[in-house]
Amino acid sequence: MFLSKSWAVTPPPYPKEPLNGLQIAEQVYAVSHGLLVKNAMSRKQGKDIAMLVNRAPLERRKNGRRPVVNTFETYGNSHPQNPELDSMQMAIIKSGKAKGTGILFVSYTDESRSGVMSVWLPALRKIRRINEPSYEDTWVGTNLTYGELVLRKPADETHELLREDTLQDCLPTMVLTPKELNRYTRQLPGSQCAHKGRPVYVVKSTTKFVNWWYDYHISEIDKKTFAIYRTVYFKDGKKIKTIAIDWQSLEQEDPRIQYPRYIYAITHDSGVDSMVYVPRSTVLLNQDLPDDFWSEDTLKKFGKR
Repeated sequence: MFLSKSWAVTPPPYPKEPLNGLQIAEQVYAVSHGLLVKNAMSRKQGKDIAMLVNRAPLERRKNGRRPVVNTFETYGNSHPQNPELDSMQMAIIKSGKAKGTGILFVSYTDESRSGVMSVWLPALRKIRRINEPSYEDTWVGTNLTYGELVLRKPADETHELLREDTLQDCLPTMVLTPKELNRYTRQLPGSQCAHKGRPVYVVKSTTKFVNWWYDYHISEIDKKTFAIYRTVYFKDGKKIKTIAIDWQSLEQEDPRIQYPRYIYAITHDSGVDSMVYVPRSTVLLNQDLPDDFWSEDTLKKFGKR
């Protein structure tokens, strides 16, 4: 059974074992897309702010070339009051050359209707509206795709539970040389070993799309929280990309309510890597905000800061 649209009103119940691959994938989708909370945001608190770090391919990292760093705020609404809306996601870039740029993505409950993305460009003082991005388009210069972050649904893949296991090692993180460090990147956390030994499902998910950038991926998923710790993508039998996520509890009654403290993605052929880091102090849940907060007017307002 695929995710019911009624979940927009009633959170999905905690599942009972045994589960098959598809049922596990549905729970993962609920966790990673915020379906268990009304809304969630990461907003600057004092000196703490979420950041995005991108590095060039290995061959271009010469003379201590520093990564590109952008700080940002995000606002997600997974339960809009308007029944025509499925979700609304907003991100505001707070530093760097793209400072003030705002992105609003709205998806609809009618699956035949494409989502709409609005981008506020502060230098031009204009809103650019485009149709739903492609699954393979990358987000803000990272090697993370919109498919991985927002668009891909369990029905887009077939899911096979390979085995139950324990997480065998620490989760990797971006390792920087002294010349690559600045006031932001000095705050990046080291590798996460706290999840080591946690019981996990190991699930193989094969894309249904033809001639896609990957054939399948294998994910290690926490058996209690349904948070994905690591996903490894394969093409023609070769490992092409790994994504590690340090999911952390948000101290809620439902153990599935987690947030990604960091996401680290590396493309193996080129060495291109990206890291998203979100300090716990910036995360807020279930704020009393109307749907029209997720709007182009908000993008413009934040873009003036």
